[in-house]
Amino acid sequence: AVQENFDVIHAHDWLSFPAGLAAKQASDKPLVVHVHATEFDRTGGAGINEEVYKIEQEGMSAADAVVAVSQWTKNMIVRHYGIRPEKVFVIHNGIEASDYRPWPDRLTALKRAGGRIVLFVGRVTLQKGPDYFIRAAKRVLELEPQVYFIIVGSGDMEGQVIREAAALGITDRVIF
Repeated sequence: AVQENFDVIHAHDWLSFPAGLAAKQASDKPLVVHVHATEFDRTGGAGINEEVYKIEQEGMSAADAVVAVSQWTKNMIVRHYGIRPEKVFVIHNGIEASDYRPWPDRLTALKRAGGRIVLFVGRVTLQKGPDYFIRAAKRVLELEPQVYFIIVGSGDMEGQVIREAAALGITDRVIF
């Protein structure tokens, strides 16, 4: 067997929890599981996959610490999985701003002309709520017509969201 020297095992979401558990058992090293979304989030609360739930439950229960990406996710973990709150740490997703270029010129021009920008970054899928984002955009535009809504991402709801923006008559203010 190959021996590796490491201090901690870090597993992200349910697909890697079984490997994390096996590594913990084989190495007796601490396991940290990182939860980006629970089965309750992914299904929108409409009938969970019991097998996935069981893997999540086992992974979080056996972990030495659980990292949640938001307070909402921590609350879900505590409520639906029975994990002690003091075992769950909230660490929000973030970026290193210096790794990214400045705004494109087109967006800078919109801002200089008095436009405001609301940005959606994420998968365009049920758990992220892009349909709510578009409906909220319509309501905002009724009060503030100089707002532009930018959607960065793709996913299974992309076509639906584009059609919804068109049906609401706001395609001149939504940039995909």
